[in-house]
Amino acid sequence: MSHLIPVLAFVQHYKKFYTSQFESAAVRHGLNQLEIDILLFLHNNPDCRTASDICRYRGLAKSNVSKAVEHLRTMGLLTVSPAADNRRQRMLGFTDAAAPLVQELHAIQQAATAAVTADLTSAEAQAMQDYMARMDATLCRRLAEKGETL
Repeated sequence: MSHLIPVLAFVQHYKKFYTSQFESAAVRHGLNQLEIDILLFLHNNPDCRTASDICRYRGLAKSNVSKAVEHLRTMGLLTVSPAADNRRQRMLGFTDAAAPLVQELHAIQQAATAAVTADLTSAEAQAMQDYMARMDATLCRRLAEKGETL
């Protein structure tokens, strides 16, 4: 059996578990998982305010992100405005109406993370973060050696 099977299994199980945690809120608020993920990405990464940032860091198709952003804008949750230094770039922001929803979604996200790491000691959780950061640095270095960008 491949040594990657546990990693692949974890990724699939985590996606399924994580998505299931938002089902009730998604139905209540008329959102799909991509829209929830966009709201949480913007909340958790205040320095990443463009659709391009979302696509780059989440590995999502630009067309899907654009459609979801437009839906969130028409729902009155996001604002879209030109960047101060580049009029072609669009900056995303939250409306005042989005605040309670984003807080609710963030609480669900934190509870899901806590549930996944509940059986780890704080030292084990930190070690996992450290290993992931080192592996990511290796991947970035290897991609850069091939001339590929993220």
